[in-house]
Amino acid sequence: MDKSEKKRLKQELRKKEKQDFNDSLPMAQKLFDELFDFLEEQSEEHGCDHTLRLTLQFLKNNGIDDDTVVTWLNEQGGYCDCEVLGNVYDSFVWND
Repeated sequence: MDKSEKKRLKQELRKKEKQDFNDSLPMAQKLFDELFDFLEEQSEEHGCDHTLRLTLQFLKNNGIDDDTVVTWLNEQGGYCDCEVLGNVYDSFVWND
């Protein structure tokens, strides 16, 4: 396998990983962007109490099924608001 073929295969794999990640999202990416902004603003004021209190508040305010989203967030390493900002946000950056 030559260098260009390896590069093409890596690009295809990366594209598939990104598509799989996007397909796994329990809500629109735009809402995740809004959630991250909300958490950043609220965390500065309230800090993290090591729960998903602020995340649940955002989901409720936006009429989003929290069970599905919380399960997905946990799978991504988001067990509290600050971990959603750290671990889950990083998953989105990695998949850009």
